[in-house]
Amino acid sequence: MKICVVMLAGKFGGAERFYVDLTTGLSRRGHDVLAISRAGSVAERRLENLENLRHESIRVLGTWDPFAPGKISRLIQAHGSEVIQTALGRAAHIAGKAAQKLEVPLIAHIHNFVDLKYFKHADLFQPTTMAQRDYLMNQGVPANRIRLITNFSAFEPVKEVQCGNEATRIVAHGRLVYKKGFDLLLKSFSNLAGDNIHLYIAGDGPERQKFMNLARALNLDKKVHFVGWQDNIRSFLLQGDLFILPSRDEPFGIALLEAMACGIPVVTTKCHGPMEILDNDSAYFCDADEEKSLTHALRTAINDPEGRRRRAQTALTLFQNRYHIDKVITKFEELYEQARH
Repeated sequence: MKICVVMLAGKFGGAERFYVDLTTGLSRRGHDVLAISRAGSVAERRLENLENLRHESIRVLGTWDPFAPGKISRLIQAHGSEVIQTALGRAAHIAGKAAQKLEVPLIAHIHNFVDLKYFKHADLFQPTTMAQRDYLMNQGVPANRIRLITNFSAFEPVKEVQCGNEATRIVAHGRLVYKKGFDLLLKSFSNLAGDNIHLYIAGDGPERQKFMNLARALNLDKKVHFVGWQDNIRSFLLQGDLFILPSRDEPFGIALLEAMACGIPVVTTKCHGPMEILDNDSAYFCDADEEKSLTHALRTAINDPEGRRRRAQTALTLFQNRYHIDKVITKFEELYEQARH
């Protein structure tokens, strides 16, 4: 099948990781894939020079760019794409104009509670959670235009959980922005007793210096380590005893899937994404945007070695059965077959 996948964002988060993993996964399964990325983006670098994959990058001025639809249209025509998959609003808006002109079906991946004005040319909507599906229906999108397919991870799951009696190395990663809640994590971490406990935060973003200043103000200089962007996030996670996702808002949480695949016990906030993926048998939960609740969840997990092992094993099994790329990508193939007929 000839499939075009479009992502025009510059940063790299969950939606961008979905784009890279879906593109490479489809290519490995023998499909003729055209990937269109934004020039200078992290996704562009991730897809450069991959075998059996046609990758093109274009410069995009913004959602309003008058030239980008024509560029994408020419690429799609030259490729002979039978179906177009987009990720995020900008790609759906710009590629949607090309898809409408060429009469090629477009499936829009929905990452959050989106503004539908950017999706007016989408033939089908592909949300990743029931909450997103319900939102689309409440916005007037007919049920027959919605196909719920969960996000996934290409991480190879560990063969068995390795959970020690002590949890001295807490790990977290993500974009260093307000909604990811790293300031709450730092404040909660400062409430934990024990000189042996260290926190390692991977990632980058506009609030990195602000978070570093907060750690210094909390006298955590020697216990909190900002390790920057990690190309091999699997290796980073495997060094941890406990993973924490402190988000104030989390539409899905691919980072959770990565921790689950690595067999690491998880502490996460009660956002609609994590609550659809995990439950109290597979993770420790705390209230979103609540320092005391996060402190309590961390302390509970640290002092509960048997509970950590049990939850990590349950989460690993869940990942293997439901969220590994091999379990999910066939659903995309079925969707594309339906869309082009």
